[in-house]
Amino acid sequence: MDRRVELIGGVFRQDLLTGLNSGANTYIADLWNLHCTSPDQVVRAHRGLLLAAHRRLSAITGPKGRERIGTDVRTRLAFVPRPLQVNTGNEALVAGIAATTSATLYDLCVYTVHNAAALIGRQDVVLLHLRGVTSPEEAAWYVRLFTLLETELGLNRGVIRATVMLDNVHAALGLDALLDALRHHGAGLALDPQGYAADHIARFHGPDAPPLPDREGIGLNAPFLRALSLTAIRVAHQWGVHALGAPAFVLPPDAGERQLDGFLEMLADKEREAVDGHDGTVVGHPGLVIAAMAEFAKCMPGVHQIDHHRTDHFGPEALVARPEGAITVESLVGMLRTTLRALAHRRLGRPVVVQGGRSHDRSSVQLALALLWQWNQSRLGVITSNTLPVQEDLLRFLVRKEATKLFHEAPPALREAGDRAADQLLELVLGEAYPVLPAC
Repeated sequence: MDRRVELIGGVFRQDLLTGLNSGANTYIADLWNLHCTSPDQVVRAHRGLLLAAHRRLSAITGPKGRERIGTDVRTRLAFVPRPLQVNTGNEALVAGIAATTSATLYDLCVYTVHNAAALIGRQDVVLLHLRGVTSPEEAAWYVRLFTLLETELGLNRGVIRATVMLDNVHAALGLDALLDALRHHGAGLALDPQGYAADHIARFHGPDAPPLPDREGIGLNAPFLRALSLTAIRVAHQWGVHALGAPAFVLPPDAGERQLDGFLEMLADKEREAVDGHDGTVVGHPGLVIAAMAEFAKCMPGVHQIDHHRTDHFGPEALVARPEGAITVESLVGMLRTTLRALAHRRLGRPVVVQGGRSHDRSSVQLALALLWQWNQSRLGVITSNTLPVQEDLLRFLVRKEATKLFHEAPPALREAGDRAADQLLELVLGEAYPVLPAC
């Protein structure tokens, strides 16, 4: 299977149309990181997925008129359900379930029952990407569910395949056992460096613990992310499954070549992933598909590199090694703008925001929140250039200042959401508990 470039996006009808018509090998419809999970939005999302799986999806797109999935489209459809720690809301009533249940169970059953036959007829498998899997026991739970669905629906064993997204430290420390638990339901491992870094903060923090540096210093060359990438390739290929690189959420450069630096950095990342031995990568914008595909075509002549076996081994200490670097005012302000904008737009049902030349999904905003919180919690959280502590007084001043800049000329609804977002952000980053991005 060729997984050279997979495009990840939302589950709105237009997202699905754009993704399936993008030319990517796979479109990953993400119901968690890139979609709002209010009950009505979840039901609408599953309706859109049904129409997309059966190739009946269309939408009015302004001057273009009605857009449909192209008749010659070969892009596969994959699905990201909500993770295990999330429960359903009133959407369960639509399926006749009166009590609150696991959102994962709801999403996978609804998606598979309605779409498995159509998907298997066109792409041979039902492709899933799983977030938040922390242990072999959780992987085994998924296998039991997959087996039950295959039996009940009369499907061949192993047609439901899952790629595990590496967004937490626990999973990284036990990849062999995790893929062993998945066995013939395993499709691969995919990196989520933003989620991984945020989980690192959740597990390693304290008033005397050195904080992580600027988020710009936590790039894919950061020691613990580099170790994670190479370990994922080695373990995935040992088990005969794909290893996918990190998602790129930079925006394509416009006519004025804004975002050009970020775009060139993305190209370098994709080239390095292909040279290292990844079988494909993930992008977050349809305008990046061709560029990412070209980088992999240069370095990966076949459809995958599963026969490329790495021999380097990294111990647990390498997978949790804290990256070194500075804390700067620029990064502090940038993260405040990102989180303010994200919290405000999430109140209005918009799960993804653009800030600083890139789009930000749940993992990206969660990392910004976690860094701000950790800098405030640690006595070593100071601006490197002037040793100014990143503490409550500074954060309160900057949050109010940036909120005024961002929202004072915004429409009334967004301005009100911005005011409430400022209060919410301060509550999250100044609290004692690790902050968790609220649902939208």
